[in-house]
Amino acid sequence: MAIYVMSDIHGCYDEFKALLKKINFKHSQDQLYLVGDLINRGPKSLAVMEYLMSHPTSIFPVLGNHDLSYLVYAAGETRLRKGDTYDEVAQSPDAKKIKKYLKKQPLMRYIPKLNVAIAHAGIPPFWSIAQALSLSHEIHEQLTTDDKKNYQHLMQKMFGNTPAAWDESLTGIDRTRAIINYFTRMRYLNLDLSMDFDNKTENYDAKIMKPWFQFDRALHQNCKIIYGHWASLGIHDENGTLCIDSGCVWEGELSVVQIDSPTFKLTSFSF
Repeated sequence: MAIYVMSDIHGCYDEFKALLKKINFKHSQDQLYLVGDLINRGPKSLAVMEYLMSHPTSIFPVLGNHDLSYLVYAAGETRLRKGDTYDEVAQSPDAKKIKKYLKKQPLMRYIPKLNVAIAHAGIPPFWSIAQALSLSHEIHEQLTTDDKKNYQHLMQKMFGNTPAAWDESLTGIDRTRAIINYFTRMRYLNLDLSMDFDNKTENYDAKIMKPWFQFDRALHQNCKIIYGHWASLGIHDENGTLCIDSGCVWEGELSVVQIDSPTFKLTSFSF
């Protein structure tokens, strides 16, 4: 048995299947975790979703911001942006099944025996792993609620840049939005630990901000955090964290790391 974590697929189905073949992935015995952004931008989002749904006992995603954006679009609460490829999924006969599948996925997964956590953008340094799991569960309960009015309200209000900072006293949609943003949109944190939503480059003023993973991570108790979301950063191993977004949909590579290997063996594929 081998345990892998794969980078942002973004609808790149052909590369996805080719990389599984390259590592000789066996659904009967191996496990594959996905860092989110399963769909959008790439050419075959529907094929990706159909494949994931057909292997629920061996493939375990977390949600990325593009996956959540699809749920908002499917709820009729946003329009397509330039480059979005959601319609292929939304107009398919399996649209309801795909929506149900995505709603059931968490924002974070944790593998205790390996002390590895997986989240799309990472885990901020001021949450312990236990707290982060609890906050992920908060969002999971909201996404899977049977209360259609509350779900629609979540879809209407999910995205936005406020509040930019976490406070345990936050309630309602402000709390929900902050949790989602830290898990799925975080890159740089200002020195007060609030999120900067504008800088996506590798250049920053250290007097103002720095990458989230460069802050003191004592609360994470040596947990290895694997994340994606940051294609311009690429493969990056620092301070007990590993970014594996190698920008497949941007003419880069799709990457997978074997996390039960002592060396965290990395394999990549591109056409």
